[in-house]
Amino acid sequence: MKEKVFIILILTTTSLSINAQTQFKVADGLYSSLPDSLTNQIINSFDKLLISIEKEQLDTLLIDNKNMDLNRNFFRYLKGIGNRDITQNYFQAKLINLYPVGNRQYMLMMSYTKNDEIGRILNFLVKETNEGVVFANPLEYNTKFWKTTTVGTITYFYPDTIDVERAEVFNQKNVLMAKKLNIPVRNWDVYMCRNYQEAIQIQGCFYEFTRNGVFNSGDIIDPKTLFSCMNDEDFSHDVLHIYASQIRGKERNSVAECGLAYYWGNAYHSGIAGKSPGLKELIPAVQHYLKSNKEIKLLDLFDERPDVLAEYGYPKPIQIHQIISGIICREIERQKGVEGIIELLKSGRGDDNYFKSINKLIGINRENFDTKVRKLIFLDYD
Repeated sequence: MKEKVFIILILTTTSLSINAQTQFKVADGLYSSLPDSLTNQIINSFDKLLISIEKEQLDTLLIDNKNMDLNRNFFRYLKGIGNRDITQNYFQAKLINLYPVGNRQYMLMMSYTKNDEIGRILNFLVKETNEGVVFANPLEYNTKFWKTTTVGTITYFYPDTIDVERAEVFNQKNVLMAKKLNIPVRNWDVYMCRNYQEAIQIQGCFYEFTRNGVFNSGDIIDPKTLFSCMNDEDFSHDVLHIYASQIRGKERNSVAECGLAYYWGNAYHSGIAGKSPGLKELIPAVQHYLKSNKEIKLLDLFDERPDVLAEYGYPKPIQIHQIISGIICREIERQKGVEGIIELLKSGRGDDNYFKSINKLIGINRENFDTKVRKLIFLDYD
């Protein structure tokens, strides 16, 4: 992506005496109670940070060294959010608020707009040091008064209560998945959020046009910060994806990997009942559906991915084809062990490679899919 090139003369306001070029505008009538010298310093430093992000040469001297990994990855995600294209159909950045929050810290709010369209509204924490100013994700500030509890390998941050039994389930899965794949067990920080919008808001994102209306989802900031999906303590689905990435390399077979995440982890998204269901909870719903719709072909369900489990409490984004893939993963592990699972993960991109792999491992192909997979769905493993 090319370096952002729109350079705009900062507007002089009644409260600010600024005359410089920057990556963003300053809103007309912006009021800041900060001294002009400090306001100028913050604006100039933030401008330098944005330029370094666009050049993919992040200026770490402008990043708060507390929670450095989290802050570095957070700011790297900002690359291109105000990027222009040849039609100048881009979101322009504007500083719309700057105010003190105590202890030589300040909140900086940016909007990204295009004509009458709002693209993003973002908050950044500014910290004044003896050497200058640095910037941080406002996560720690926004959750300052939250409680913390550690359950094994997982540290939870939450405003009121957590389900400790559910947290222990996640801890057990986290350890077991890593051990099965023969890779180091990782520790995680989990912030309990009631929905996706809350998850991004505590990170300082008040609005994101590509994610408006999204609610049944969580979020991740590398290397270890997780934001729960619908207040669910068990984030094992995406942790499986993180572990699997260490096994498969860059070539990801999404059907295979998501199926394994359903099997070893959970469905990620919540059902009507609230928490994310595991494969054992989902199989009875599939069985009921198939008994009531005997003419349905499983291969069609797998290929077309219709929303057929809503009446059983598991609407999309819970996916029928991923449940089926999870059931196939279960059989691969039963017959071939974890070695078979690893071979499946390394099968390469696309459905063709997926079917080549499962045919080699357990003899399932498109011709016998309905017969063999139906048997697996109704097979009693307990």
